[in-house]
Amino acid sequence: MIETGYKRIPKEKIRKTKTKLYSDPLFKMVYLPLWYQHEEDLTPVEVWQEANMVIGEMKAISKDIRHLEVSTIVEELNERYSSFDNVARTEEMAQHTTMLVLSTVMFMLAEADADWKHNPHLQLCRSISQIMSRVKGFKELCRDVKTEESRLTEENTSLPIRDFMGDTKESDIGDLPIFSDKDISACGIKHDNVTGILQAIWLVSKSFVASNDWIAVYAVLLDMEFIPSTMTTFCTMVKNVFGVSIDSKYMNSVLRSHGKDIDKWNEIYDDQRRHLELVSALRLYISRLT
Repeated sequence: MIETGYKRIPKEKIRKTKTKLYSDPLFKMVYLPLWYQHEEDLTPVEVWQEANMVIGEMKAISKDIRHLEVSTIVEELNERYSSFDNVARTEEMAQHTTMLVLSTVMFMLAEADADWKHNPHLQLCRSISQIMSRVKGFKELCRDVKTEESRLTEENTSLPIRDFMGDTKESDIGDLPIFSDKDISACGIKHDNVTGILQAIWLVSKSFVASNDWIAVYAVLLDMEFIPSTMTTFCTMVKNVFGVSIDSKYMNSVLRSHGKDIDKWNEIYDDQRRHLELVSALRLYISRLT
């Protein structure tokens, strides 16, 4: 059951989170359409975070009845958004917030297949659309998102095919390694699902072309507060768990060159551009595997 009484995200955290989310092509596409309707409502970052929460709730529901349970989720979300930080809001305001969140869920699920007719979440998306079509702002939001999508098409850019629900993650990612209890306990990563983190690292490392590519892994894990900042400890973990030897002094020099803040890495430089792409890939793998 979804908790009631929404707590707003502090502005400084929204700013930092937004910068990170810009690496997600769908977030960039829906950002302005959500922003157009954000007055007296959630920011695009907050909507995105809430949409991820809702998808997590939907995962726990049997696939064949998810489309029916949308009605229950709508009721729970309306109650959740009936107040922000313990300040009461009108029913219309709450419904509008629910519309923004569930519409974003629909946009996320629409990415699962390039062919809409074969999308595994088609029935669920239709159910969301049918219910939200009665809420003010829904048609405008869909129109604005469609406009942004058309702009991407004109630029010969397409959204990646991915399943936010995670129903097909094993088949499209492929076989993943199994890490021993010794690896998990000794790697130094602090997370509820260390195996998922290690598998995400393994996946992204398959794209590495140089030893300094490991800086992307270090930067992401540090940014997510999964590891301590000591480079020597990180290099030891990479050696022990992945069997790859990287020099800590060299990696520290790479870090000094790039800067500690991922968001300030510069795409002008080839290695930093490549590392930013690896950062985005690793964040995506982590979100899907944990």
